[in-house]
Amino acid sequence: MDNPIKVCVIVPFEPLRLGISSTIAAAPNMEVIDELDGLASLPSRASFREADVLVLDSDGLLGARRATYAQLNEWLPELKVLFLGTREDARNLSPDDLPAYMRLETVGFIYKDGPATRLLEAIRLVNASTFVCETELIRHILTRLTQWATYTDDDHNGGQLSSREMEVLALVTRGASNKDIARDLFLSEGTVKAHVSHIMGKLSVERRTDLVRYALTRGLVQPGDEGGSGK
Repeated sequence: MDNPIKVCVIVPFEPLRLGISSTIAAAPNMEVIDELDGLASLPSRASFREADVLVLDSDGLLGARRATYAQLNEWLPELKVLFLGTREDARNLSPDDLPAYMRLETVGFIYKDGPATRLLEAIRLVNASTFVCETELIRHILTRLTQWATYTDDDHNGGQLSSREMEVLALVTRGASNKDIARDLFLSEGTVKAHVSHIMGKLSVERRTDLVRYALTRGLVQPGDEGGSGK
């Protein structure tokens, strides 16, 4: 008999984690060697380096600090990871995220609303170094990359944002709510909401947290920027 596929399950929601682990453990030729509630605790567990496949709920990425990724960085090329996500996770994937995923030896992404047999088959494929991905996600990535490629350098650096949008963006990166921004810039909340929506569209991001990360990593604003007439 072949050696069992060793799997490390990383899922924050305990009932889901227990269910996934039980399903994998009951499958022929598979073994769960560790269970974790998030990526942040992974570097301290030597067991994950013995795993053939990491099954990682996308929610498990939350809360991991920069130091965690730095510790994991040296192991990235050797890791085979199957991500479990939602359609919203797929929509929020940006071109900036792709290099990190491409560094993995093998990466897969499936929706976590499918049958158990689909999960098990995906684990077997990833273990065999086969790329696994939802067709809908592939289509989304290609669309986003096509949009990305049509932007000029100024577009990538926020050159397409108006001065008012830059003011709004600076306040968003400070953690200000739409209500706070409206008060500071003497605008209606509806206008602020529209500005934020337009900014996200221009920069090809779909979540406020991604917008903040994009703005800071691209140097569009600096931490502590006042942005407008603030307090």
